[in-house]
Amino acid sequence: MPFQRDQVSTLLSQCHRRCCICHRFCGVKIETDHIVPTDEGGKDEIENAIPVCFECHAEIHSYNPKHPRGRKFLPEELRLHKQEWLRICSKHPEILVGAIRKADVGPLQALIDELEFNATVAEEGGFNRQGCKFQERQFLRAIHEGSVALLKEPIRKPLLEAYREMGAANTALDGKFVNGTNEASNAAQFRIAFASRKIGPARDALLKFLTCEGAA
Repeated sequence: MPFQRDQVSTLLSQCHRRCCICHRFCGVKIETDHIVPTDEGGKDEIENAIPVCFECHAEIHSYNPKHPRGRKFLPEELRLHKQEWLRICSKHPEILVGAIRKADVGPLQALIDELEFNATVAEEGGFNRQGCKFQERQFLRAIHEGSVALLKEPIRKPLLEAYREMGAANTALDGKFVNGTNEASNAAQFRIAFASRKIGPARDALLKFLTCEGAA
């Protein structure tokens, strides 16, 4: 069972919809994560919940004990982050008055938005109606900021495959526009169709991971 809705509302009010780890204002882009995962005996009680942004949520669940790198978030640390931030919000609310409230979008959320756009582009079904090439800016940003490296293999692999095929489709489109031959047009058509089959699974895997359902 999920956390009780009224208790979640109280908790989000107490933290001012700011992440308990990085303290950024999240708006609707916030998760109430399990401090101790349910598959490790954690309960669906509000004491076991911590409000976090999508990026910190991904960091918490991205540690691979088989290939350790960095330091894993442990439940006791998460409890301390929650306790300390709620204490600050309660005892020193004045710091929130001058704090930046902009709900900036992190690289993983931006990556989902880019995949959504690329899925729409692919729905047109061919280079004659596609209108533009596939976008790759947020994928490159996520790589630059190290977000892709954090993802577990079941999420990272379809994501990399999707962008590989979208890159190949963009290259084929460039060839079509330069050469204008039937062979170039057929190559572009093939690559667009192949890329379109990869975008949905990549988007769904990443979106599921960024929710409590996928990471708990």
